[in-house]
Amino acid sequence: MELASVLLSPQTIATLAVGLIAGLIRGYTGFGGAIFAIPLLSLIYGPTSAVALVLAAGLVGTAQLMPGALPMATWRQIVPLVLVSLVFTPLGTWVLLTTDPDYVRRGLGLFVLVAAVTMMRDWSWQGPRTPLISGIVGAISGIVTGIGGIGGSVATLYLISSGQPVKVIRANLIIIIGALTIAGFVYLLLAGAILFDDLFKMLIYLPTYMAFIWVGARIFRGTSDALYRQVALWLLAAVGIIATIW
Repeated sequence: MELASVLLSPQTIATLAVGLIAGLIRGYTGFGGAIFAIPLLSLIYGPTSAVALVLAAGLVGTAQLMPGALPMATWRQIVPLVLVSLVFTPLGTWVLLTTDPDYVRRGLGLFVLVAAVTMMRDWSWQGPRTPLISGIVGAISGIVTGIGGIGGSVATLYLISSGQPVKVIRANLIIIIGALTIAGFVYLLLAGAILFDDLFKMLIYLPTYMAFIWVGARIFRGTSDALYRQVALWLLAAVGIIATIW
């Protein structure tokens, strides 16, 4: 009876719903699952547990999506970004663990909203895409990943303006976010921020998330460049607004 009450609780149902939509988004866009899930799960469990839960799910999602992404990635562009991001992720983790949770949640929401509006206005980086620029993007991505697991939004701003086909952009994002996810999860684990209770939350969240990653990836196969971009931007904007004003 106690187990049934837990499984049917509003908290569990909300977690399953977030996992369903986040998995669908991650499978389709290659990057949006954490951006959607963390602000909403923060309302249920608090920012630290939400980030731990989403990063753990991200490890599984990366394993699902990586085989298809590896052949299409532009390694010269993403390797500097990934390496620098790994160095800066601990700084973001420190901010997460030492800052008021409400400020973290609203700050993340505002960041996501600004990113979405920027892309909707067709802003694009017109300068050179050198290893130095990729490294700067990587540093910002690493910090934001440590704070809230959504460093992929920074990389998305950079990559979506590159003019590359969306299949290449999506492949690059899958690899970048995979590396950021691994780093963020390890740093949280070493900091002692992942608790036993978080493991139970993962058991609730992961099955639905994994199933709908597969569904999202199947839907992506028939999508156009324009539709992919519009879906990504509106999702960014919606989640940013929710997290900022809630």
